[in-house]
Amino acid sequence: MSKLWKSIPGRIRTVIVVVLVAACCVAAVFGYRAIDDFLHPKATLTNSVVARQLEKIQDLTTAKETDFGFEEYKEGSIAFLTKKSFTMFYTYEARAGVDLSKAKINVDDNRHVIDITLPAPTIQSVSVDPDSLKFFDETSSVFNPNEVSDTADALKDAKAQSEKKLNKGELLKTANEQAKTVIEKMYAPVAEVDSYTLNVTTTEPKDE
Repeated sequence: MSKLWKSIPGRIRTVIVVVLVAACCVAAVFGYRAIDDFLHPKATLTNSVVARQLEKIQDLTTAKETDFGFEEYKEGSIAFLTKKSFTMFYTYEARAGVDLSKAKINVDDNRHVIDITLPAPTIQSVSVDPDSLKFFDETSSVFNPNEVSDTADALKDAKAQSEKKLNKGELLKTANEQAKTVIEKMYAPVAEVDSYTLNVTTTEPKDE
């Protein structure tokens, strides 16, 4: 073997040595990376990983509306003790958002693209604050709510009236826009670190 090596011209031997050294360096680098990846595995983005993160949040409230109402009641509408007619004041809050457990997710590792399609937003709740109830008689004087024999009926009716007053279209539109912004901000850092392109698509709510 040594005779064969000596028979090779000096310049060629130098080239061979350089090539072998380079090959060893490349092998060492890839070997180190392989060992490092084995010992310190990096989390990879997958559909299930993104889905689990969204499911932890589930019902995301992205829009709220707070307003008040006045309702006039005549005798027989709601049971009361001493008033022939009265007006009820109340405040209510409506919430809208999206159910993130229904989001459609596609992570393309080859193209480094994350596609998230959000479901249509819905009205999550409409609630009347029972402490806000105030009752006025015909002279606009506040009277004791205990004089209304069934405040449960008053609350129920106030909620029904609140749902009628609510501008659902505008609230759902706002919820849709805010949901897109929230998810983009949530995943932008992850996408940037791993060099992924993030696409968040919303779904228009059905006309009610």
